[in-house]
Amino acid sequence: MADPKMTSSGAATTYSYPPQGKTAIVTGGSSGIGKSSAKHLALAGWNVVITGRREERLKAAGIEIQDAVQDSGKDRKVKVAYIVGDVTKEQDVVNLFDDVLSANGQIDLVFCNAGVSPPSVPIDELPLDQWKAAVDTNLTASFLCAREAFRKMKKSGKGGRIIINGSISAHVPRPDSCAYTASKHGLTGLTKSLALDGRAFNISLSQLDIGNAASDMTARMTSGPGVKQADGSMRHEAVMDREFAAREVVSIAELPLEVSKLWVVIQATGMPSMVGRG
Repeated sequence: MADPKMTSSGAATTYSYPPQGKTAIVTGGSSGIGKSSAKHLALAGWNVVITGRREERLKAAGIEIQDAVQDSGKDRKVKVAYIVGDVTKEQDVVNLFDDVLSANGQIDLVFCNAGVSPPSVPIDELPLDQWKAAVDTNLTASFLCAREAFRKMKKSGKGGRIIINGSISAHVPRPDSCAYTASKHGLTGLTKSLALDGRAFNISLSQLDIGNAASDMTARMTSGPGVKQADGSMRHEAVMDREFAAREVVSIAELPLEVSKLWVVIQATGMPSMVGRG
């Protein structure tokens, strides 16, 4: 399979409604929920561009997605590409959107998925650089990508859709998680504001709040001592296959733009839930 890399100026599921050549950008697309979502979008007929900082992982993910489409046996003439970049850097994001628009002619969907989870420590032990890393990657990167999406979608006159990867922590915290929780609560404010502002331009916003999808970030939930609970104990937690979250991304993406799912929560049934972390 050919290398799906796009040149950057800066640095088997059946779906019912093929999007007929529409293009999606997925940030944090080299692994986890991002890679799974990009794969399912491609299987549904979307042209997909994944982005991240590590080229080797992006290249491997791009080839894996291409192979999944080929192996599906469907005549999906989709384009899968990757662009190396850091979505916390303004110019990288500008270049990303310019390059995707130049190569594909349109940008219809942006999944703001890139995120980090700092170590769980009390606030008095949290270094400033870890706070900044959480805010930059979880919140500022989504702002930068949403801003560029608005610019391109408004100019096109067609609108588009932005999906923001929130979290159960966008609603209820875990112990010792002030940086992560604050950044995810910030995403809820961003989603609300942009949902209002996007109406006039046919730009639809959704926040997908995912709880305990299996990934590198949730590996500690099922190994070692587990994760800290509201009562101070350490326990393992239930996780779910991230493919379910990825399919929800496609479900949102396939809606007509006159319909919005403003909030969607999908979580492992056995995890400490939205009604409290106890």
